[in-house]
Amino acid sequence: MAIKAGHGIGLLLTLILIVLILLYVLPRTGGLLYALLINTIVGFIVIFLVNAIFGLGIRYDLLVLVFVAIFGLLAVAILIILNLLGVDSISSVNSGNGAKKN
Repeated sequence: MAIKAGHGIGLLLTLILIVLILLYVLPRTGGLLYALLINTIVGFIVIFLVNAIFGLGIRYDLLVLVFVAIFGLLAVAILIILNLLGVDSISSVNSGNGAKKN
């Protein structure tokens, strides 16, 4: 899907609007949203670095990204433990439709 010239301007204006809203809302929450935002960003960075350095093979599917976005570093720790125990992401479990492969 190619981005047309008009879409680029719309995307830029949307990003500017989101940043302005965050700059207005975040200071009024007493630092709670700042802490959650930092925890989420650090969680994404750590899961990327763990995959890059140790090669654990944790997939970046929607479930993993939402889990890390909500719980941050705690989610990364849980994902690493589950990966070391041999548990893969939920999407690969459901893709087999219940049939065992020999």
